[in-house]
Amino acid sequence: MDFSIVSDTAGARVGELASELRKALESNINSKYGHVDVSIGIAFRCLPESYGRKSFIRFTKDNYLTIDIAVTVEEYEEMYKAEQRYHLGNLFLEYLNTALQKHNFEGLEKEMFINDIKMWAREIPLRMDNGSTKFCNWFKEEMDWTVDLDK
Repeated sequence: MDFSIVSDTAGARVGELASELRKALESNINSKYGHVDVSIGIAFRCLPESYGRKSFIRFTKDNYLTIDIAVTVEEYEEMYKAEQRYHLGNLFLEYLNTALQKHNFEGLEKEMFINDIKMWAREIPLRMDNGSTKFCNWFKEEMDWTVDLDK
């Protein structure tokens, strides 16, 4: 497997959050799932609503799965960073689950793959203003209002 995350943003913190996931997931996934014959590219786009960019999933015959997640900068600029992370995490899992339901890849057990992603993303440390460390609220079922509420 060749797994990658990119971002194209005009504002908010979406690019920074995509980098968090990239650091936590890319090497872990590529290492553990290197035997799976697929390339998965995830794109996070936070663009002005006027661009009319829509999210999509595309699979090509040469085993390349693209998941392009588009959100509007107008909506995300109004959210705290913790809210953005929570909502982007839900979108990420929703689109990844949909894509993996439509396409089976030999050697990839979907539930284990999703669980590994959740585990690796939840281990991302956050430095708090008081010097303590917490862990990100990626892929939690409820918003965690105790982490990085800066805008």
